[in-house]
Parts: sequence; C-alpha cells; structure tokens
Amino acid sequence: MDITEKVDLIERPPTEEVVTRDELTELFKTNSSPKHYIGLEISGFLHLGSLISTGFKINDFAKAGVKCTIFLADWHTLIN
Repeated sequence: MDITEKVDLIERPPTEEVVTRDELTELFKTNSSPKHYIGLEISGFLHLGSLISTGFKINDFAKAGVKCTIFLADWHTLIN
C-alpha cells in the first residue's frame, strides 16, 4: 500500500479531523509504522454504535501500518 492509499484510508469516514493531510503524508514518509494511541473512559452505558465506529477506525489505522495502543480507563470509569 502506498502512502496516498494509507492517508486516504485514515481520512475516510468516520474520521472527522486530521491536523493536515500534508503532515500525515510526511509522517508516513519518515516513519513506515507510526504509533497511534486511543484512550477511552467509559462512563455510563457503552453505546454499540460508538464501539463499532471506534473499532472500524482502529482497523483502518492497523491496515495502514499504524501500531495502535488501546487504553480502557477502567479505574477512571469506576470512580466516575
């Protein structure tokens, strides 16, 4: 997969915002396997739509060669 395909994959819906397309392209030019971190503090009931949407996006990142780290803030959820 070339850099343009990776950037297109990351930018496709449900992505709402990317700092800039040029910055994302430059990131892939300098790092073939960048890192992505997502943290979720699940207060209240977990909505299936949110879970599916987040899962699809994480899958897009993984397909583009991004190393994903997922943090579920269960302690923060418990104290809220």
